[in-house]
Amino acid sequence: MVEKSDKIIFVQGEFREELLNGKALCIYVIASTKTSTIPGISLAGQAPLLTLFTPALDVEYLYNGIPISFPIIPTTPEGIPTPAIITRSAIKLSQLPYIIVDAGSFIEPRVSLLKLAWRTIGGRIDIENALPLGTSRKLFEESKEVGKTYGSIANVIVIGESMPGGTTTAMAILRALNYGEPDVVSSSSRDNPLELKRAITDKALQRLKNNEDIFKINDIVGDPLHISIAGIALGALEKKSLVVLAGGTQMLAVLSLMKEIEPQFDQRKVVLATTRWIYLDKGVKILNVLRKYFPEITFTYVDINFEDAPFKGLRAYEEGFVKEGVGAGGTAFLAMIRGVKVSELKSRVYEEYSNIISHGVIPYG
Repeated sequence: MVEKSDKIIFVQGEFREELLNGKALCIYVIASTKTSTIPGISLAGQAPLLTLFTPALDVEYLYNGIPISFPIIPTTPEGIPTPAIITRSAIKLSQLPYIIVDAGSFIEPRVSLLKLAWRTIGGRIDIENALPLGTSRKLFEESKEVGKTYGSIANVIVIGESMPGGTTTAMAILRALNYGEPDVVSSSSRDNPLELKRAITDKALQRLKNNEDIFKINDIVGDPLHISIAGIALGALEKKSLVVLAGGTQMLAVLSLMKEIEPQFDQRKVVLATTRWIYLDKGVKILNVLRKYFPEITFTYVDINFEDAPFKGLRAYEEGFVKEGVGAGGTAFLAMIRGVKVSELKSRVYEEYSNIISHGVIPYG
């Protein structure tokens, strides 16, 4: 059993022996929601429209070390780089196998991936339904089979995501299902636009009628991503795998969907793993939700910081920008559990950053 260290802080619950020695697989689910194009909602792209391209570029970088579809790595308007830089570094250092699952990316990334048959781009939830009615159930059923398939060959399944606008649709899901307060969700911005998110989700929730089933609720106010992750997670749990939800407050929306669909799922086999930046931002609120609704789930974060980074774009993480995404926290968590030192991870991140600068695909040093 691994003891607590300065690398990883276990805030609640236990971790399992599988984390140390089990056969692991990382799954990164990508999707797009037109909600991300609302000005002020997401910084995961240099302009609102470009957020639709971010998921594809994230995983192209993850796979190749540089993006392929367009010659620029996903950044905020200030040039702060995607957290995929952490994910890629952790994967390379720990040799973790991974796959990409497309649940509805605006463009198809130029990498090997699994495309869900019912993949769909999410609608702009303030003015239209998130998905065509009936889509969420089909996405869930298909994703659950994916989870069962991979849960049969790996007993540790890490699930991360890339979908700008996801904290807004997560807020809508959480509000619709009455899990937690609206301000539980985080943001890629230093100044979380909670009032804007609340106004958008207010409009979405107005379209709901009483006694809607869980899948119709997601069709109306959600997105293709969270329901797909819920399916993969529940499928893997059915095969007795340990599931690491690698993300921040969006994973609370995933958990709420999981509980509404399968109330008796084994919480003891789920770890919610995120970054220190998310914990500093919303850790207390996350813990409050977990203690109330998911008391047996383990919550952990990786204690990595970029205070000494030689690049301004990385030091900006310490100012409250970006925080999490593309499975950064959960992937780093598993890598560290398996022996990667925090100093090694940071050095590799800095090398990755230097590499993308040398390729001219990041505008900010």
